[in-house]
Amino acid sequence: MNPTRSAIDVVAPDEARRELYESDEHEWIAQQIAALRSGRLHEIDRDNLAEFLNEMTIRDRRELRSRFSVLLQHLLKARMQPAKMSRSWLRTIVHQQNEIRSTFRDIPSIAQYAERLFADAYPDAAREAAAETGIPATRFPAASPWNIEEALSFTPAVPKRAAPSRGKRIERRK
Repeated sequence: MNPTRSAIDVVAPDEARRELYESDEHEWIAQQIAALRSGRLHEIDRDNLAEFLNEMTIRDRRELRSRFSVLLQHLLKARMQPAKMSRSWLRTIVHQQNEIRSTFRDIPSIAQYAERLFADAYPDAAREAAAETGIPATRFPAASPWNIEEALSFTPAVPKRAAPSRGKRIERRK
């Protein structure tokens, strides 16, 4: 066998593409891109490409649902325990809001799934917020008290903390 020949040259092309899809997704993608760009459409692994693209859309929706869940969890904690609001909670809220807005900008068509994903994310968010706060889950609203627009524009105030006490200074003996 010629050492410069790839597995795709030795094995039947369709079978080799399928094997590459299973063993090295990155290289498989590179080959699909090269074939598309050069117009070699007969080299496209259509079945796996269709599966891959479908999985990408599922991943995008799953990520949006996850971001909604984290955002809602922190909004619930801020609502249920406003005195415990921290800069960390606020940073998480702002970060998730920014990432969700970015997703809507980058993938406009995902908006058609947003309401369902938002509603689906709420029960998990409430359960996680209950676990983290120690507040019984039954005390959380049964459905989100916010719609998407409200959740993306909500900015809870960070309460001012009293300055930490300085305590007594301990001197070291030499």
